[in-house]
Amino acid sequence: MKNTIIILISFLLISCNNKKTETIKVMTWNIWHGGLHGTAKNNFKQDSSNTINTVKVLKQVDPDILFMQETYCCGMQAAKDADFLYSWRASSNLSIHSKYPIIDTINLYQPFNSQAVLIAINNKKILCINLWLDWRPDYFNDFDRLTIDSMILGEKSRRFKEITAILKSVDSLNRKLNLPIILGGDFNSGSHLDWTESTKQWHFDKVIEWPVSKLMEEKGYIDTYRKANPDPITPLIGTWGFHDDKKSLLSDRIDFIYSKADNISIESSTIIKDDPIGGFFNSDHRAILTSFKLE
Repeated sequence: MKNTIIILISFLLISCNNKKTETIKVMTWNIWHGGLHGTAKNNFKQDSSNTINTVKVLKQVDPDILFMQETYCCGMQAAKDADFLYSWRASSNLSIHSKYPIIDTINLYQPFNSQAVLIAINNKKILCINLWLDWRPDYFNDFDRLTIDSMILGEKSRRFKEITAILKSVDSLNRKLNLPIILGGDFNSGSHLDWTESTKQWHFDKVIEWPVSKLMEEKGYIDTYRKANPDPITPLIGTWGFHDDKKSLLSDRIDFIYSKADNISIESSTIIKDDPIGGFFNSDHRAILTSFKLE
């Protein structure tokens, strides 16, 4: 009996030790026309020699999984040069890159707007979604004069329809797979978690319930950056727009990483915007990097 108890305890200890947690870093980045652009000093002139800066950013940040938008001419090679072993390009626009095996690729909605892959992280699988929503209507230079109702109406005319269709496809897919979801990309739309009462002085005195981010929340997706950084003022930073406070609108957060799973926790999330060593950050979009712990 005593020996049986010892064996049982040993078995339970081994089982607990096998339940290893994995930490992964996921990045979403619109690299801007394939990473071709130069700096403001040369009016952002496009040249293939500039793509080395995309590689330098990726190597310095060192994500495990990358959701890339505006892949175009040079994004695939940049990802390869940045040591991603597995890649899938769904369209000229979208590609997903991973240092863990991509074990399946799935078409969602329209390939220019969304793609899905299954990634194996040791003995765990996750469903990864990369997306890009249409840039039209573009409000950025008109926030001061447009009404809240007109902007919400504009959102519902295009981007809201796209995200609704994409999430419908994801929901249908994951009813069969039942996997943790990490979804990221360029939404070209702000967040109701940023356009709040506390931040309206930087948003032309507007508080906006952006329909796309509201739908993500209603569908159970967690905005990983805002979860890790709950105060929209500290830091007051976005992923697209002006870099300084000389403009009324400092910047807008339009790139996101969301998660939806009980067995994924968010360790940290940050906006990537600094120049890499020996180069420059060569995109008009800042990137998002979220660290997850997989239970």
